[in-house]
Amino acid sequence: MSWIDKVSKSFASVVSSNLSLGHDQEEVIAYGAFALIQTVLSIFAIAAFGLLLGVFAESMIISFAAAILRKFSGGVHATKPLNCAVIGMIIFCVLGLLVKHLMINIEFVYLIGLMALEFAFVFYVMIKYCPVGSVNKPLKNPDKRKRLKKQSLMFTLSMLAVNIVMTYAYVLTNNINFLTVAVCISTGILWQSITLVSLGHIIIESLDTFMGGTTILNRRANK
Repeated sequence: MSWIDKVSKSFASVVSSNLSLGHDQEEVIAYGAFALIQTVLSIFAIAAFGLLLGVFAESMIISFAAAILRKFSGGVHATKPLNCAVIGMIIFCVLGLLVKHLMINIEFVYLIGLMALEFAFVFYVMIKYCPVGSVNKPLKNPDKRKRLKKQSLMFTLSMLAVNIVMTYAYVLTNNINFLTVAVCISTGILWQSITLVSLGHIIIESLDTFMGGTTILNRRANK
């Protein structure tokens, strides 16, 4: 049991005892506390490392875009909460550095082409593979799968619209920040789509194993 599990269960036990709640309600509180702690830990790790590397804004935008799409599309998981936070920190900050490099060294027309390819790949993955369940949260219900796929596609469409607006704003104002936001968004959802396919599984599993992960991660547990 990880320290996050212990803290979450202890917190839930105290709340349940004080409010005279049942076991099921205590489990819900423990799950909520666990999710909150893990989210805060992950955001803090990405923010801190991003600041250290000078890519705070880039890494945060990328991570938020990926996280929102992940809520609907699912994807591969690390075996431990700490591993999840550290892997997220590494991946999103490395992607932040990549975006920063692209903004400096790649011409505008090529960035447009790159983003178009990214969105094409994301839509392909969303249609073909989404959603992807996990060992702990398999997605067997056809109605739920259909709903999650629709939500994933709608979010991707909304991000495409935002990218078009940001790119047009850059053309009008020549403010590089608009274009940076667009590239970060497309990079974030690209990474999330990669976690739905074998390449993403290999990357996450390799990092997780290196950090001491001992169990096999989910591989299309919904199928």
